[in-house]
Amino acid sequence: MSKLAGESESNLRKAFEKAEKIAPSIIFINKIDSIAPKREKTHSEVERRIVSQLLTLMDGLKSKAHVIVMEATNRPNNIDLVLRKFGRFDREIDISVPDEVGRLEVLRIHTKNMKLAEYVRF
Repeated sequence: MSKLAGESESNLRKAFEKAEKIAPSIIFINKIDSIAPKREKTHSEVERRIVSQLLTLMDGLKSKAHVIVMEATNRPNNIDLVLRKFGRFDREIDISVPDEVGRLEVLRIHTKNMKLAEYVRF
C-alpha cells in the first residue's frame, strides 16, 4: 500500500496480474480490515477506492485462472460487508483464541530451542 494517490490501487492490480501470470498461485492479504474497512465508517476516499479496486479485481478473476485469494483478520466485523458476500470468498474459518492448554503448547513450541531460567515450568 502507498500514501501516493492511485498507487495502492496500482499495486493491487499488479499483484493480481502477476498471480494470474504465474498461476497456480495464492494471493494472501493479512489484516484485510486495514485496507478494506467498512466503507460507510471510513472518511478516507483512498480506502473507498482500494475496497472498490479489490472488489473489481476479485470479481474479474477468471475461474480457470487458478488463483486463490486468502485473507486474514482479527477484526472480521470491521471488514466491508461486500467482501463477505457469497462468491467472493468460498469459506470463512474462525480460529478463536487458544485455551490455557493451547497457550502452553504455543509457548512450548516457540521456546523449545531457547535456554529458559530453571524456575520456568510448563
